[in-house]
Amino acid sequence: MIVYNTTYHAHKDIATQFVVWLKTYYIPKATACNRISGARLTKVLNAEESDGVNYSLQFNATDLDTLRQWYEEVGDELVVMMSKSFGQKVAGFSTLLEEIDI
Repeated sequence: MIVYNTTYHAHKDIATQFVVWLKTYYIPKATACNRISGARLTKVLNAEESDGVNYSLQFNATDLDTLRQWYEEVGDELVVMMSKSFGQKVAGFSTLLEEIDI
């Protein structure tokens, strides 16, 4: 199982609006094709929040090929929409994680 994690920094002026956008637009659009699932949105508590708020958004994918297909079909477009909606008031970086059985 692959965990696709993106950490976002949203300027405090638009942080609430950004979370609403993630919940009402981004997550439903991201999961509509059924290539990724298990959306989990959290607030990052151990980050310095001088001018904004940090969030982590995670999805699950069965493998890297499926995630790559999702990104080509949906993910790229979502990045563009986020940029158009929030400009430089939101920045993010993604991390790919592989789940290990314990």
